[in-house]
Amino acid sequence: MSGIVSIAKALNISPSTVSRALSRPGMVAPKTRELILQEAKKQGYLPSGVTQVLGTLEPCVGVLVADLNNNFSARMLSAILEVFAAANVTAVVASTNEDPLKEGHQLRQWQQLGLKGLIAMPTSGFAKAFSVMADLPLVLVDRDVPDIKASRILVDNEAGTKLCIEHLLQQGFTKILLVSGSHQVYTFKKRAEAAVQCYPEVETVELKAVSYEELYMGAFELLNVLWLRPREKRPTAIVACNNALAAGLLYAVNLKQLKMPQDVALLSFGDSEWARFYPTSISALRMPAEDLGRMAAEEMLQYISQENYIPTRRLLLPMLMPRASSLAIR
Repeated sequence: MSGIVSIAKALNISPSTVSRALSRPGMVAPKTRELILQEAKKQGYLPSGVTQVLGTLEPCVGVLVADLNNNFSARMLSAILEVFAAANVTAVVASTNEDPLKEGHQLRQWQQLGLKGLIAMPTSGFAKAFSVMADLPLVLVDRDVPDIKASRILVDNEAGTKLCIEHLLQQGFTKILLVSGSHQVYTFKKRAEAAVQCYPEVETVELKAVSYEELYMGAFELLNVLWLRPREKRPTAIVACNNALAAGLLYAVNLKQLKMPQDVALLSFGDSEWARFYPTSISALRMPAEDLGRMAAEEMLQYISQENYIPTRRLLLPMLMPRASSLAIR
């Protein structure tokens, strides 16, 4: 430790900063790191070859996802990392768990890393949190934030809602319910808004929840409450706005020994692996997670490599996968 202490004294900084610069260089601002590497070489603490390696751990891009417990986020992140690995770009990754306070804290921490860019699935508080890094190249993925300079790689949520409801109407289901999580989440809000605006006869329910467990249990409890209604007032088909909601509804369906689609049809935003293998295969709207991740990463590579780059906006379409749970019995 004597070398680290002597370097710290020479530069009038803390030994812990020197230690981070030598062991985890991405945690120290580039200018400070360079000063430390030069002083370490000067004092003979590091051979020149090591300082060269430590000085080239760039570019580094932050990737901020919403919830790694969600298969959609994990698939999208995997595609991002695959593109970056091929381009020799380092990624630092964090999950907000849909918490704006956690998002703000994470961005303040990353402010010291000298990031070249940021890919983000933003929460409702993103615009304020990102103000500390406002000049950083930014790619928003899956969710939009108005009035902020960024490229955008999004899914057409309105088109997705229409695909689901039109399918159910064509199958003869008339009492349709759309269940979403908290409208503080961009995707839930857009899917519910599309149902209200385009299909006023469709009932909508907003669960004030964002985490997987809260959505799962909220949907479970909701179906139990719905089945307290008189039979003629129960929905004959339900659209779940993500996989957690679909899983919670299915839990209640099984406990009540309901049959799909005879007692209730079900269609889910998001096509989980288990959906097609469920005893009654679950109709799903397949979201292009891998395409979102790949395109977001490729957009970021262009953004950070070109001067005066003009941000773009791309809108991807989901794909309806109709299965037994929403096909009318003829």
